[in-house]
Amino acid sequence: MKSRFGAVLGMALSIAASSAAWAAEKVTVGMIADPGYHSAMWAILNGKVSDPNVEVSVDFMPIPAAHQAALSQQYDIMPNGTNAIPALAEQGLPVRVLATVIRYLPGEDVVQPGLWVRKDSPIQNLADLKGKSIAVQSVSAGDVVSRRAIMQELYGYNVSAIGGDFNWVEIPGSQFEAALEAGRVDAAAFSNVKAYQISKSPDYRAVMHGGADLVKLYGAPLPAILLFTYQTKIDEKPEAIAAAAKLLAQSAQYLKEHQDEVFADVAPKYNMNPADLKGWFTEFGEMPYTLKQSDKDVMVKSWATAVKLGILTKAPDTADGLIAPQAVMAD
Repeated sequence: MKSRFGAVLGMALSIAASSAAWAAEKVTVGMIADPGYHSAMWAILNGKVSDPNVEVSVDFMPIPAAHQAALSQQYDIMPNGTNAIPALAEQGLPVRVLATVIRYLPGEDVVQPGLWVRKDSPIQNLADLKGKSIAVQSVSAGDVVSRRAIMQELYGYNVSAIGGDFNWVEIPGSQFEAALEAGRVDAAAFSNVKAYQISKSPDYRAVMHGGADLVKLYGAPLPAILLFTYQTKIDEKPEAIAAAAKLLAQSAQYLKEHQDEVFADVAPKYNMNPADLKGWFTEFGEMPYTLKQSDKDVMVKSWATAVKLGILTKAPDTADGLIAPQAVMAD
């Protein structure tokens, strides 16, 4: 009887150990509370893509909270601006890039990154905007740095935060329209899906079309937002990080192949029309959650420009040291 009990107990312990070994490892992902980001994560959130070996949880938050979470290493995987990656590394954080989250589209008609004025404004171009005020969420935000880089490197303007050719007014993006209407600012740097909506509004017009300019500046479309993890997270659970990164790419691919389904569900959550959400992905940018060699090349050029603008104190000569082994390469 004792021998039989011991055998049964041993079998139970073996099964329990086996189950624990095969239990899905959890990977936490912090994302921006934005309809575009939400759309790219929709397939994961709704069980359209999955992996039995990893459990991916996604939390959405405003940009300031995301910046704080990045510094505290609260999440395993997060997005951040391209220039933020070496900046975080300079602060001692072991950041490693997994993929490109947002890559601007090329083309003469691509507005983003752009600048908008009221339709009745006398300002017609950047020359007219010299000496005037521009609303931005932050002079060091990734999309604003892209605009400043274009204005300085291609058009020769002094884009210093203080004492330059333009007066940069830092206010929340939600206040841009009211500030324009009240005449508190002359132009505004709308971003993401809101930029697409403004570009289609009869009340505003663009005085800067940055899509083609970025390609002229960097030689390829800019990977504006990158997906990253930390070396400490990789050391802790390398297979789970790799599996999660692949799932995020699969979720983004699901969006690409099922836009109507995804946008119909996501858009109402942000009081949007699905057509506007679809329009951003068609005319402004893409969310591949994969990484190209051209992305790596442009990163280095963007970092060098950020040094000129005073955003970074120094920049790596190559991106390779900041790329994770688990990066989801597209080529």
